[in-house]
Amino acid sequence: MVDIKEIMSKAMTLRINRKFQEAHAFVTQQSTLHEGLKGILWQHDPVFWSDIKAGICLLTRRNGDDAPFINELWDKPDFLHSFHRHAPKLPKRRQELVDILEREFVSTIGSACSLHWIVRDRKFAPWGVLSLVDLSLTHRRAEVMLGMMPNSPAGLSAAAMFVLFQFFFRIMKFNKLYSFVYDDNPRSLQGALHLGFVVEGRLRRHVVDPRTGDHLDLIQTGLLASDAFNPTTEKLMQRLLRPRALPGRSIGQ
Repeated sequence: MVDIKEIMSKAMTLRINRKFQEAHAFVTQQSTLHEGLKGILWQHDPVFWSDIKAGICLLTRRNGDDAPFINELWDKPDFLHSFHRHAPKLPKRRQELVDILEREFVSTIGSACSLHWIVRDRKFAPWGVLSLVDLSLTHRRAEVMLGMMPNSPAGLSAAAMFVLFQFFFRIMKFNKLYSFVYDDNPRSLQGALHLGFVVEGRLRRHVVDPRTGDHLDLIQTGLLASDAFNPTTEKLMQRLLRPRALPGRSIGQ
């Protein structure tokens, strides 16, 4: 009998070669022989690597081909200031960045504890990055981070978040999204509240602003599955995401 490490290695090889259906089928087959694989089988579902399209928004999993766009974004200080003020610097060599993005892309959520998408419009033009980080399988929660170029199409950032709501809560069946907002960014906080997030607390003088060296408060906001689809957000979803084209099934452990 093949051991689990060998099975995972072969599944990884299939994913590296973009054979996500084959990787899922292989792990499914092996799970009948190895009881320990059943708990991680769902992490190999091809839906995690599929494009998600709804209305004016398309989300594509970030990968090595997106290195030029990531470099473009990271070269914009204002973008990083609003998206992730403490984002690590990118490697100087383009191939190193390609390799990092590829490893991230082919990993399962259990090993990477994250998911990253490029936010695109209907014409496939990239406008931003949407990420789930510190993703907890145990607690079924994740921190969400969204960064958009300032000239992105109207409504695209909200549409990206609504697509994420449906994927995260209805397909992945997770329980909670949360985000951290800098105290000096009231616009970001207003946007989160408009999408249904609620303020859960304030971390006083919690981080240093890299531009000024000042300590800033962080405001934590959260959104539960039970609150994500209220009448206000449903109305906005219908306007921005119609016609809906998300995968028509849920996945889970």
